[in-house]
Amino acid sequence: MLQGDEQTPATPEASPQRQPLDWMQDCLQWGTRAAVGPHGLTLRAINVGLYGEVPEAWPEMSRMPRGAFPVAGVPRLEIYPIAHKAELWAENAVDLYEEAIQRRWVAHVDIPWDTLTPLPQDIELATCQLCTELSQQASIESEVLAQWIYRMSYGYYEVKSFLATQVFDAARHADAFRRRAVANGGTLGLESPGLINRRLLESRAGWTETALYLYLVRGTLTLCLYRYGEAYAPTAVEQLLFRYAMQDKARHLAYGMAHLQYALQCKGPDYGLSLQRILVGVEQDLATEMRDPVLWEALAIIFGGGLQHIQAGMEVVQGLRQHYLHSYIRRLQWLGLARTVADLNADLHAYLPAMAP
Repeated sequence: MLQGDEQTPATPEASPQRQPLDWMQDCLQWGTRAAVGPHGLTLRAINVGLYGEVPEAWPEMSRMPRGAFPVAGVPRLEIYPIAHKAELWAENAVDLYEEAIQRRWVAHVDIPWDTLTPLPQDIELATCQLCTELSQQASIESEVLAQWIYRMSYGYYEVKSFLATQVFDAARHADAFRRRAVANGGTLGLESPGLINRRLLESRAGWTETALYLYLVRGTLTLCLYRYGEAYAPTAVEQLLFRYAMQDKARHLAYGMAHLQYALQCKGPDYGLSLQRILVGVEQDLATEMRDPVLWEALAIIFGGGLQHIQAGMEVVQGLRQHYLHSYIRRLQWLGLARTVADLNADLHAYLPAMAP
């Protein structure tokens, strides 16, 4: 007993006590058995019964795995703003995750760096500039994805798992292109203008809007750069590096396009109109970046085979830019958005002389 004015604190009411082994009765579906297929025990294989039921909304704000037995009284750990299927889902995410872990590559082992041979200074400088910008793009990508993954509800673990592999892919690309920039007597080059980078990093409207920037605007261009990089690689090292990176980027775009299509189907034409409107400002930034000569001149030197053939290389660059904008428009139309060349930012028309509005 305490003396004076102090009083004995009240004893809190005891919570109900579990009996030993009570937890063994707590399950939602007993007898689950997943079939092992030719590719092993995949995520799709274990999505059987209730474990394969993907809810339209997931209100649980703890980190309870989907299909686990809910325990009363678990404190909320986070407010996940992305808690509806329409905000992040793509049916192919579960299979893309398996592809990502099965086709992983290691930059410092799988690229034959020891076979690099000296290049003429102009081609080496141009290659270093290209690799610098690609490394920066990949670094931005990993940061953007990391900002969004933790906001996604645990009810959609397939998407979270796939995007985690994309973070790793992006980090590997940033590392691999940086390695190439400094591996052959060259140097890191100039930073990119950064307007689209800023759009990506500062996007707050939602994951779908960010995906529009990341996959449709930036990802389509990156994939074009990888394809042309492989085709015009000055050595076998760059050719293999671009080939590996290209297979990763194609996988990333497969998720991005599938999610955008799913979101548009769920949310309807008004939402599609809103995406078209935000593209107006994005395309203005894109047009400004495309006027910056550094990347295009570096590519022209590589494509032409040297500074003395830069004009021939510029013709290939023009083809690349047309290829990019063609792909951009086709992807928009595949999504069901009523966009044509005539709807593009006027400054982008200069890169499409062969296309009539």
